[in-house]
Amino acid sequence: MPPRDVHNDSPDVSVHVQRVGVTGIRVPIQFIFFEEQPAIVVPTFDVFVDLPGFQKGIHPSRNIEGTVEIVSQHAHKLHWLEDLCADIAREQLIRHEYAQEAEVRASADVVFARTTPQTNIETYESCTMKARAIARRNEEKTISIRKWIGVTVSGIAACPCAQEMLRDDAAVELRKKFTITETEAKQIAKSLPIGTHMQRSYGSVMVEIPPKIKINALQLVDIVEQSMSASTFELLKRPDETQVVQTALDNPKFVEDAIRQMIKRVVEAFPKLPDDMELSFEQRNEECIHRHDLVAQETLTMGEARKQIQQGNNNSIA
Repeated sequence: MPPRDVHNDSPDVSVHVQRVGVTGIRVPIQFIFFEEQPAIVVPTFDVFVDLPGFQKGIHPSRNIEGTVEIVSQHAHKLHWLEDLCADIAREQLIRHEYAQEAEVRASADVVFARTTPQTNIETYESCTMKARAIARRNEEKTISIRKWIGVTVSGIAACPCAQEMLRDDAAVELRKKFTITETEAKQIAKSLPIGTHMQRSYGSVMVEIPPKIKINALQLVDIVEQSMSASTFELLKRPDETQVVQTALDNPKFVEDAIRQMIKRVVEAFPKLPDDMELSFEQRNEECIHRHDLVAQETLTMGEARKQIQQGNNNSIA
């Protein structure tokens, strides 16, 4: 006689649990992403289902078996990470007949080629690519899918507050050393490369995408990088280093500035995305003169983002 499956017992407390699953499933895959070029990555999958109040536990082996089986079906084929998450989520609802919802999240480090800003030397940069899918069992027994694609990218943030104070101090020193007016001193200070404290920044964006629409992850990387003070590079010769620092100093940003820039750039980059698509953003700056970090976060729909950007444009015109 086979052993009793305790997972199918009634629980001591009959309460629905929204998300139960397995995290850290690593499987190598091949898929299309940057500029339609194939790449090999080893993503980590987190696979969850909901648990009804009448069931004691999920069958966690099904989470892993379903993930491995779906990945195996895609072996040596080019595909998109968010589609893979969607297929795994759908498979979880087939295997967990008691569940009404399944969620799959994936993340993977991706390496891509860039050239340095001044010497044009090839260098290899990295980012974290992320995908997410939610599968829901509908009343008519069909399964609906929602998908997201996103990235996390590092960069530089130059503090505008400290830079402004240093610029004021520079104007005072100029007046002490030279016979010039206050206005002239401020103009000279404004034209000089005034320093400030730099922060290592991490920008993240996740974009929900409807069926039959694809978003190139490299486009999201560009959006995040352009929203910071400057990009980071693994390899920099001295002319490149000078250029990166100067770019950052010419483009100081608070953590709030960066996340607002990301929202604006996403709205401009994807005009065909429906208004009900969900967007989420995060910007984290690691402080160098404090022990704490600064973080800004926002989650909203594409329609809400478009409305706010349009209202801001109208206010600027007025």
